[in-house]
Amino acid sequence: MWWWRKVRRAKISEDLRTRFERFGEDVLAHALAVGSILTQGRELLNLIEGHREEVMEWLTERRDIHERREQRLETAEWAILIFARSVYAKGH
Repeated sequence: MWWWRKVRRAKISEDLRTRFERFGEDVLAHALAVGSILTQGRELLNLIEGHREEVMEWLTERRDIHERREQRLETAEWAILIFARSVYAKGH
């Protein structure tokens, strides 16, 4: 629908996308927030230090996807509510 969130796709390689997905949104967001001080694991540290902008783009994409899903669910809930109300109104 026209009011649903437009997903801003991250312009990253499939290899990088796979690496991001391996760690997940929460881990990458936390690693960005705390930086190298508390980040354990050389692979994660290298990923954050070498691809900070790409990680932020990917996290934005993921947030947009979640937001659009929520909007679709809310639209479906409203449609069901309207349908149920119209069926109930016809019955009485």
